[in-house]
Amino acid sequence: MYPERIVCLGAELPDIFHRLGCLDRVVGISAYTDWPPEALAIKKVSGFRHGRARPILAMEPDLIILTSTVQQTLAEELAGHGVPVLHLYPHRLTDMFQTVRLLGHVVDRAATAEALVSDWMRIAERWQARRDANTDPLPVYFEEWMDPLIAGTGWVSDLIELAGGRDVFRALALDGRTARNRTVTPEQVLAARPQLIFASWCGKPFDRAALESRPGWSAVPAVAHGAVVELPPTILQCGPRLMDVLDDLHAHIRQAAPGS
Repeated sequence: MYPERIVCLGAELPDIFHRLGCLDRVVGISAYTDWPPEALAIKKVSGFRHGRARPILAMEPDLIILTSTVQQTLAEELAGHGVPVLHLYPHRLTDMFQTVRLLGHVVDRAATAEALVSDWMRIAERWQARRDANTDPLPVYFEEWMDPLIAGTGWVSDLIELAGGRDVFRALALDGRTARNRTVTPEQVLAARPQLIFASWCGKPFDRAALESRPGWSAVPAVAHGAVVELPPTILQCGPRLMDVLDDLHAHIRQAAPGS
């Protein structure tokens, strides 16, 4: 028996089911879901960080899927009602591939999932070959939050590296599964001297002027040369659309490179 009434509490999940050809099984979504367009008519039953069990359970789901450590309390409450819960903790770009494979098996679309992943892996391999040939990757800082400063997670770092950059806080990105483990100080950013800054503040509009006016940050090469770029919130969702941002990341990295 495969699930027929699925509630997706991660914004990237409906896109996966759409690509697997079974979006019709999704009966509830996160309020932050904005893709694909076909999913927008599905009932929104929860936020991301905060959610209530009652409207979720009212959809009579036979599977609920969550995707973040901040949803742990909600996951435990839902599981206590006897509903099957699948709680994913993606961290690296390869975790997205594994999520698609897993969900393909969950809904009896394993072959479709494998075909999708194979295509994405070929794309990643081409970018990696280009990356390996680059002897001078551009130093890049990604900011996920501003107070305290939080650097990007693992899959963001992976994308920056594939696109030809050098994530200045890659060690933190790879070790820090939770946001609190990726906090940095303004002094650390100053010392890293990124030549490009990407920013996407989780759930909050990015304020470029506020970033550029931080004490001492006029000396950061990215700020001095106007290489501060806001990225869409897609970058913070570990879903298939991550593969679509590589071209844009690469274009910004090339533009910010010295001599460009």
